[in-house]
Amino acid sequence: MKFPPHQGSIASLTPTICHLLGVKAPGISEEPALDMVISTLEQKNIPLQKCLVIAQDALGAHLWGSHESDLGKILPLVPLRVPLRAAFPPVTPVCFASIFTGVQPDVHGIHSYTKPVLECDTLFDALVRADKRVAIVSVENSSIDMIFRNRDIAYFSEENDEAVCERTLEVIRGDEYDVIIAYQADYDDNLHQSEPFSPICIQALRRHIRDFIKMAEAANQHWKDRGHVVAFTPDHGAHVNPSTGKGDHGLDIPEDMDLFHCYGIYARNKLRSAGSNLDSVD
Repeated sequence: MKFPPHQGSIASLTPTICHLLGVKAPGISEEPALDMVISTLEQKNIPLQKCLVIAQDALGAHLWGSHESDLGKILPLVPLRVPLRAAFPPVTPVCFASIFTGVQPDVHGIHSYTKPVLECDTLFDALVRADKRVAIVSVENSSIDMIFRNRDIAYFSEENDEAVCERTLEVIRGDEYDVIIAYQADYDDNLHQSEPFSPICIQALRRHIRDFIKMAEAANQHWKDRGHVVAFTPDHGAHVNPSTGKGDHGLDIPEDMDLFHCYGIYARNKLRSAGSNLDSVD
């Protein structure tokens, strides 16, 4: 698959989500919101109240090229597929810091695989100021679990990906939160022990897809009476390190830097998303 021209950076998520929810973006946010996504909202004048962001580690464009038949299963739920570029270096804490602040590493300050608690303004601070209730559900001690601490939000630190999925379903059903972030890591964990297209990695990819569909469908069902957005937001891709023969990432190469974020925008009382078939949304 030939990767299309980039339409921005992964840091576009923060201003995009803020625009969709009618929230003022963080003071440091520099990236523009994604035109493809916000124009869909504006065309249909859909008020959005809820948001589910599913962040699954290292599912870059390299996988869409070889396993589009698997990844394509998410597109009915999140049909607005946007080609983006990762933050550099494309390692997990750097990228998720950019995704959830709206800025590049020179501004948020994480430049390597370290996990300090960010002191700068983030999406989560902006949501709290707007009286939005926020929950982060993540694998314990992961980047997302650690670098966004010390905010007035709920943190659910889980043992593994399966527990993250189950907790996210519980949080959705409980209906206490306006914005939910769910993070899973199995594909990334396995690629470092094997290589990006190994059988164990493809099994992990398929579990991610299964869990994504399960969580997104749960949000659509429980939020069917409220406008909401569901997003698929990986952080970077991966390549084979020729010196080790195992998977790796961190280079300024297409395998590591190219990826897609996908969005679905839902009107209340509708279980079909705005996107490739805009007329399905009132």
